[in-house]
Amino acid sequence: MTENAAEPIICPVTAWYHKRKIAMILLLLGLSAFFFYDWKVGYPKKQADYEAYWPEYQRLVLKEKKTADWFKLAKEKGWPDKPHEEDWDYKIKEQLVFGVITGLIGVGMLGQYLVNSSKTLTADGDSFTTPEGIRVPFSTAFKLDKRKWDNKGLAYVNYQNGDESGKVVIDCLVYGDPAIKVLERLEANFKGEIIDVVKEAPAAAVMPVAVAEDAKQP
Repeated sequence: MTENAAEPIICPVTAWYHKRKIAMILLLLGLSAFFFYDWKVGYPKKQADYEAYWPEYQRLVLKEKKTADWFKLAKEKGWPDKPHEEDWDYKIKEQLVFGVITGLIGVGMLGQYLVNSSKTLTADGDSFTTPEGIRVPFSTAFKLDKRKWDNKGLAYVNYQNGDESGKVVIDCLVYGDPAIKVLERLEANFKGEIIDVVKEAPAAAVMPVAVAEDAKQP
């Protein structure tokens, strides 16, 4: 085995992963803050306005049929011209539920990010080690599934190391170009089954009949 083949490969999390996860976390926590604001401030204010104009709308328009008087009053008060009956108690509770759900998902994703952001995928001359700390000697790998490698950067490896067996993933999207080197080193030492997408060979060029006939002329 050459020196280059034995050189350690270290794959830290890519900047793309950091940016993507941070953006999603900020989005979820921002949505949670928005829902909590509406639960505590925004919707209660709308409910107070509703409780002021809805009885007047019922009296003037629905009972007394004085639509013109309503339009005049609504213009003076800044009320909607054609309000609808609303269950604001339900709407306020709904904002609380949405705030809790998005907040929990955001916090959970933040915790997951803090745990995973410092992990690395590594390889030496004889094995690779997953970000979860599972060491897979190349000699123990018996199946390599590359069907998602070209589109999603994922390769799945089945291994059997004594009594220990499992299935791990080499993730190129999260661990970048160095992960390609890990896969290449595995393949260079691999003697098992490789599952890959069947790629069709390009169709042979067909010469038009007229051109073919002309070519036969002396």
